[in-house]
Amino acid sequence: MSVERLYIYRRGATNACALTGEKGDTRLPAPLAPDRWQFWMQTSRYPIEDGLHGFAMETAVTQIDARGFYLFTGSPKLLATRIVARVAIPHVLNIATGTDASSTAK
Repeated sequence: MSVERLYIYRRGATNACALTGEKGDTRLPAPLAPDRWQFWMQTSRYPIEDGLHGFAMETAVTQIDARGFYLFTGSPKLLATRIVARVAIPHVLNIATGTDASSTAK
C-alpha cells in the first residue's frame, strides 16, 4: 500500500505528533490523560521537503505501511499557529433586479 495523503495529529498542546494514512485511524496509541490526539492538518507526501515538519518522508511512509501510524516530534514550523479561514459571507441575489444584495447593502 502506498500512502498518497497524510493526516497529521497532535497530542494536546505538546509537540508529540503522529501521521496516519487514513483520517480518524483508530490505530493511534492511547495518549496519556488528559491529552488526546487532535487532527492537526492534512498534507500530501509529495510537496513536503524532508524534515520540514519534523519527519523524514520515506521513514514515515514505511512505518505507516507497517503499523498504520508514525510518531514524531513536530517542528516549530509545523506547530506554529495555523491561520483559520474566515466564514464566507453569503451573497443574496435579488431576483427582481439581478443585483447582488450584499453589494448594495449599507
